[in-house]
Amino acid sequence: MSQEVRIQRAWTRITKWLGENAPRHAEAINPGADQGLIDAAEEEMATAIPAELRVWLLLNNGSTAKDVLEGYLYQSHHDSVFLPGNNVFLDLRQVVDVYRDLLAGGADWPPEWIPFAQRFDAPYGYFLDTGAGSTQAPVMYFAEAALPKLAFASLADFLEATADTLEGRGGIRALGNRVLYRPATEAGVLRWKRAEIAP
Repeated sequence: MSQEVRIQRAWTRITKWLGENAPRHAEAINPGADQGLIDAAEEEMATAIPAELRVWLLLNNGSTAKDVLEGYLYQSHHDSVFLPGNNVFLDLRQVVDVYRDLLAGGADWPPEWIPFAQRFDAPYGYFLDTGAGSTQAPVMYFAEAALPKLAFASLADFLEATADTLEGRGGIRALGNRVLYRPATEAGVLRWKRAEIAP
């Protein structure tokens, strides 16, 4: 099965689970991007968006539908946070902005690293390493003042592990380390917690 089909199936499982168990998060998911938006983002970034991320963005363009404009900046809404590690699924505009910020920040951020998820309150998140030399870009976890760590072999693996965990099939080691995380919902709010303290 192709990675693209795996992504579509896993994402369908995730959005179905959110709709049934945490609908406020499902409501924060945007409709899919169109091809023109993706092409424009690639031009701005001067690098190619990998096929697997393209497939995901065509399904849904991030989880930012409830974000609020304050001054010149959009502030992430708490409902946009539902990916493992309590991360926001970045929309195309945010992918470009975060990518530019990381490139310009003086950090050793190669142009082949494409961010797709980030915490709303800190510079931590996930990126695809499109320069890894493999047919599928590995998912890496990044944190401020730390070397990136391999989190998953591919975006399909990341989404399948997320779907499995949401559906009650074990935990997820989502932050590039050995710590196991599980989802916990309270009053319709989903948060990821260390397995030993998750209900």
